[in-house]
Amino acid sequence: MSKMMAYAKKKLRKLNRKGGIEGLPMELMIIVVIAALGTAVLVGWMGNIETPETIGHVDSSVDQIVMTTDKNTNVSFTITVTDTSGDAIPNATVVLTGCNVSKGTSGATVYGTTNSAGQASFTGLSIQKTTSGVGYINVSVSAGDYGEDSSLRIPVVR
Repeated sequence: MSKMMAYAKKKLRKLNRKGGIEGLPMELMIIVVIAALGTAVLVGWMGNIETPETIGHVDSSVDQIVMTTDKNTNVSFTITVTDTSGDAIPNATVVLTGCNVSKGTSGATVYGTTNSAGQASFTGLSIQKTTSGVGYINVSVSAGDYGEDSSLRIPVVR
């Protein structure tokens, strides 16, 4: 019986080897086909994704505001907002903070909306700075699909 078992085991090993050699290329082919299909789907999907539009540049018509007294009234300037292509961004909200900037004597937060040329004009602003040195008016811009930008700071010198 042991000779017969040894013969059967030997024959099984040969069969298993043949099965392993024949089965391996088919498994490899299946893996390669699935990987190729997955890569094709991802590349096709990512090819349709557009680069998102963002706020490219926020600029002010004044480089700085020079004050000779503690409080300046009737300060005016324009903020221009463009995207990364240089095109104007209309309907962007522009908020000014810092140096107690307010509209007239109301003390309310100063904000405006850009027009079709990407410009928001601010007139009749009141700015207060009681200490000498440099302060800043921070300009924050928010535009629907373009995101937010708070990079512009207008120096106020006294």
